[in-house]
Amino acid sequence: MRLTKLEIHGFKSFADRIEMAFEPGVTAIVGPNGCGKSNVSDAVRWVLGEQRAKALRGAKMEEVIFQGSSARRAVNVAEVSLHFENDDGSLGIPFREVVITRRLSRSGESDYFLNSSPCRLRDIHDMVRGTGLGADSGVVIEAKMVDALLSDRPDDRRELFEEAAGVGLYRDRKRSAERRLEETAADLARIDDLISEVQSQVRSLARQRKRAERHGELMARRFTLEVAHASREMDAWRGDLLRLEERVATLRNELPAEEERLRAAESARDAALAARTTAEARRTELGRLVTDQRESTQQLRGEIAVAEERLRNSTSRRERAEEERREGDAIAGRVSTELERAASELVQLETALATADEALSSHARREEEVRAALSVARSNVEQGDRELRELREELHRADLDRQSSERERSEIVARRTTLEAEQAQPLARNHVCRGTLLSRSQYRTDVEDWGYQDARQPPFGSMTAEETAQWNAATDGSTPQKTSNESLSKVGRPRV
Repeated sequence: MRLTKLEIHGFKSFADRIEMAFEPGVTAIVGPNGCGKSNVSDAVRWVLGEQRAKALRGAKMEEVIFQGSSARRAVNVAEVSLHFENDDGSLGIPFREVVITRRLSRSGESDYFLNSSPCRLRDIHDMVRGTGLGADSGVVIEAKMVDALLSDRPDDRRELFEEAAGVGLYRDRKRSAERRLEETAADLARIDDLISEVQSQVRSLARQRKRAERHGELMARRFTLEVAHASREMDAWRGDLLRLEERVATLRNELPAEEERLRAAESARDAALAARTTAEARRTELGRLVTDQRESTQQLRGEIAVAEERLRNSTSRRERAEEERREGDAIAGRVSTELERAASELVQLETALATADEALSSHARREEEVRAALSVARSNVEQGDRELRELREELHRADLDRQSSERERSEIVARRTTLEAEQAQPLARNHVCRGTLLSRSQYRTDVEDWGYQDARQPPFGSMTAEETAQWNAATDGSTPQKTSNESLSKVGRPRV
């Protein structure tokens, strides 16, 4: 007998099916730590029937199935097969090659096969006993088993030596025989219990037999009594039967007359049914006519309601149309009135613009006159100094009047711009420019009326910061020009 091949699939680190062929001689498996060398010996121990998960370096038996990795998913079945040559017949089966297979699924089902035929674990143990194989035999020597051989405890060494010498087979047979003897003794005790129980049942059955015999006798007497009673009842039934036969003969004689009355009654019933059918048909026709009249009445009522609704809708639409027409007439009157008012305002604004143009011309002429009178005013500088305070007051009042006139002029220009924008938008910019020019010219004329040669030149004497800012804003911030003469003579200022 020789181990020839080991097949592993899904057991621990062997996710794929592999085959290890063992040639004659010594086969060594060499590799670094963690490569799975010990998993090979665990597979041999497992397929030979190892039931302890700790002996396979695990917490539970399901851990021997490949659990998966980052590159592969877990499998659901672990299977290991050992192939042996049985040329010398060491194994007690008539095959030259023996294959022992163990399969375990993740659901917990464990199966054993012997040459692909299902079998029990005990069958495998009985076959390999005496050959040195087995989960507890010395077929797999681990480091802890070497420690056991070198141990000082004789029990450990004796167990290994007995297993190697084949004594374990007979020890197992002895244990099996003792276990069977214990089971036989338990069976004998059970048989004694059954015998005592059956004896009590036998006594009970004897009492039941006596009761059954008594019951048979009573049933026989009952049968005799029932037969006598039945005989009397039959005699009474015969008398009744004779009377019934006489009654039947009488009824047969009366049958023709009854049949004649029955036919007459059936004819009357048929006539009544025909009349009822005619009445039902007439009633159905009358009902249909009533239904038609009701439907037509409902239809007419619906049409009348629709017509009334339409009449109400048309009346409301006509009233809305009249109201809209009246509103349209009122809006047309208001529009025409607004157009007339706008035309009149446009004429007034054009008149005001012409008046402003005339005032601008007059102010220009006055500016020339003031320039002529300015030469006279130079001789009156001293008088102008004295009247400077009065001039500032009048300047303030004139500034207020100017601001008021500018606001009025801005309102007039805005109203005119709004009206002209509806007719011609290009004219709006021209009117704005004209308003600006008129404002500046008016201011310049007013300043010159106060008695100064140049409208851009500020009044002589001290001025407050507010007055200086107003002056620069009115003259576009231009720098005042100096007069040709270094000193101005005091002259009388014409009144504005």
